This record gives sequence, C-alpha cells and structure tokens, in this order.
Amino acid sequence: MNALVRSHVPNGIKLVAIYIAEAHSKDEWPVGETISCVEQPKTLEERLENARRFKKNFNFEMPMLVDDMNNTFHNTYGSWPFRFFVIYEGQLLLKAEPDAEMFTYDLDEIDKWIANFYESRSQTI
Repeated sequence: MNALVRSHVPNGIKLVAIYIAEAHSKDEWPVGETISCVEQPKTLEERLENARRFKKNFNFEMPMLVDDMNNTFHNTYGSWPFRFFVIYEGQLLLKAEPDAEMFTYDLDEIDKWIANFYESRSQTI
C-alpha cells in the first residue's frame, strides 16, 4: 500500500485512507483476537485514537481521514468492508470492489487504473 501511495505522489495525486466504523469490533462482531482487537468507538476521540494506533502499528504512510460518528462517508459511499475510490472534481469515477472470495485487491490493477487515468488527464491539459 505504501508503495502505491509513493508511486503517485510525484504526479500530484493525493491518496488518502478513510477510517470508518469497526467491522469486527470485540464488542459487536468478534471474529478472533487477531482481527477483533479493538472495541467499537463510542466517541470521535476513540475513533481518532484507533486510527492513530493503526497508522503507528502498521507503519501506514498514507494520510488518513476519519469518518464522523454519524458514518457520513460510509453511508454515502458504501465503504464496508473496505473499498478503493477515485473521486475527481467531486465525481465518483471508480469504486473498486475486492475479490468476492478472498476480499483482497490486486493493487497492481488499481495502480494501472490510476496511472492510465492520470495519463489521459495529462494529455487533455
């Protein structure tokens, strides 16, 4: 993930992560200690702390925004369990979906999509 971020920064593309509600919190939908390692935040400060801890524990370099406690981003874009979006000039251009069986992404495919998009925009400017 960090390599994906670094590869597009020189092009002026900003990639950010949005921390949303916990999908598998210890107190709501636990699925084991490895995945369910925090409780569902009850306050914005708790959600912010979870995001900070995630960035630190996983050496996550991408800038991270945090959804509000009304889950506005999640409710608007349907971001569960996790998604990649391209929003350009206020328009949703890509909502990447994970593999249906493994719930993973091919980051190379996303990287190519971003590079092709950037290349097509560069030619029209």
